[in-house]
Amino acid sequence: MWRRSELTYCSNLHPGEQLAEVEENLARYFSRVVARRALSDMASGLWLSAAAAGSLQLPESLKAFRETLERHGVVLTSLNGFPYGNFHQPEVKEAVYLPDWSNPERLKYTCQLALILASCLPQSVSLGTISTLPLGYRHQWNEEKQQKSIEQLLRLNAELAVLKELEGKHILVCLEMEPDCVLETTSQMIAFFSALSAANGGYPAHLGVCFDVCHQGVMYEDTYDALRRLTEAGISIGKIQISNAFEVDMQSLRDPVSDVHDLLSEFAEARYLHQVKARRPDGKIMAVSDLSEALASMYMAQSELIDTTSWRVHFHIPLSVSSYTHPAIKPLHDTLNSVFQYLADYQNVATPCLEVETYTWDVLPAALQPQNDDALIEGIVGELHWLEQQLADRGLLIHD
Repeated sequence: MWRRSELTYCSNLHPGEQLAEVEENLARYFSRVVARRALSDMASGLWLSAAAAGSLQLPESLKAFRETLERHGVVLTSLNGFPYGNFHQPEVKEAVYLPDWSNPERLKYTCQLALILASCLPQSVSLGTISTLPLGYRHQWNEEKQQKSIEQLLRLNAELAVLKELEGKHILVCLEMEPDCVLETTSQMIAFFSALSAANGGYPAHLGVCFDVCHQGVMYEDTYDALRRLTEAGISIGKIQISNAFEVDMQSLRDPVSDVHDLLSEFAEARYLHQVKARRPDGKIMAVSDLSEALASMYMAQSELIDTTSWRVHFHIPLSVSSYTHPAIKPLHDTLNSVFQYLADYQNVATPCLEVETYTWDVLPAALQPQNDDALIEGIVGELHWLEQQLADRGLLIHD
């Protein structure tokens, strides 16, 4: 069961690499979302870059930050530790996976986030979650990096055990599967935790999973079954990012080459990677690293993509969008519904942080982009209201 104030959104949608910018965003956006929802305070989905985290390592700076959080109604229970640097530079693409988990800088950054979160958790809350990347980008990976990542994650687990002894706060760092990354499927995640547990001599209690619904929908996974398998494998699901992707029914297009360009060219923007998974008639899945590459390849002679039956695109679209201008584009609401069914069926064992993560508002097609702060806040509040309604419909929302 969840209270309205426990439902939140991830602040990585707001530009701001420096701490001063983060604090400005709390006043400009977060506090107004809290007010629009008629709440006195609200759980966080706060993103702090490495630069911002580094500014909060002294007791006096942390004290001032806690006062800022309280002033803006932020109940800090979760952090996004996936993007390390500037997440809103003109081109991010695969740089979002750097430094990867084989790099000591990723360990240092995550430990700094853990110290901040342990210091800022409310006295009545003993568990805090931090989401992080799925080791790294698959196309930049090798066995040496794999082994180094295991070593660093187990060192992190040991550091967090010491932090718990000192502060009495359990920090859970949650690996987030993503298409084209080292860990992109549920089977890979389960196998990795088996390897981690073997190397650790037991399950690493401070490590878990952040389940991004958009990502696993793009992978054509049955999200209910994926969550069930993670749970039955004994893996902690600390956070579920409630996010939406879309599918293109290629068989409904009269001319796949020209029609798919007309439909998707506005989604092929330059900042973020938008991985494409395309299903072939035999059920096999093809992977293309970015939507722009997929669209370009449609013009190539004998492109395998022309004969695919559907495309799923890693593009976080607003939760409440039910249709687009063309019926061939469909939001993956079935994947979200499966997640809510899981939460209902497993409510006695699974109570993850629920965090809306639509970070793409300012790169959506022009017709969907908010034109000012008020429109963006309305969009964020609308998504949280949509989430509330889904939980209420299943008896999972506590009405205070």
